Amino acid sequence: MEWREKTIQNVFGGDEKRFEQAYQEAVKEAISEAISWKDLALNATVLPDWESATKDLIERRLGYLPHPAVSLPFEPYLRALLQQYHQGVLSSEAFTHEAEAHIQLIRNADMAHYASTEAAPHFVQSYQKMVEIFGLKAKERLTRFLGYEPRLEHSLMAELWLYDLMIRDTIRLPAHLTAVDFKALTIVRYREHLLTQGQAAADVSPLLGVFSAV
Repeated sequence: MEWREKTIQNVFGGDEKRFEQAYQEAVKEAISEAISWKDLALNATVLPDWESATKDLIERRLGYLPHPAVSLPFEPYLRALLQQYHQGVLSSEAFTHEAEAHIQLIRNADMAHYASTEAAPHFVQSYQKMVEIFGLKAKERLTRFLGYEPRLEHSLMAELWLYDLMIRDTIRLPAHLTAVDFKALTIVRYREHLLTQGQAAADVSPLLGVFSAV
């Protein structure tokens, strides 16, 4: 295939093994972002009037809104919680407890792509290439918002996430904190807990956004 050979030569410097690793990773990511018909059907039929409020709740609590393939399976339950809370069926305390736990599940599902305890070699190679192009801009941005410099094993995937956006001509990150940064910071904090305390601790680690049931 001509496109394959050109990609191997032009993007991966002739390294076919690196190409295969990156290709398989891209396939996995594409599959993970595929939205099932069942989730689409539930999204259209289960309390649709609460769709916007539910997305707002998720985005406020995480600081960003995950891909629909991640969040849609969890949204019907959150819609029901919001409805019950606003109808007075659930107390503020009960709603907060249930919603917090459910949004943690969304965060954990979104972090599954970044939960490997060791970065794959092609990620490390991609990181080195991005640093050659951009310097340490991604690390510096994360450090500014975290208030400390994260260890590379904790931040590498988040830095690649930022570099992927930096390389696009259509996106310019402002100086202030954005939803993009919240996702990057979430990756760092999740991996810090994952690599120092284990999966269980990472899955119950604090969310970074604010909580509001409005």
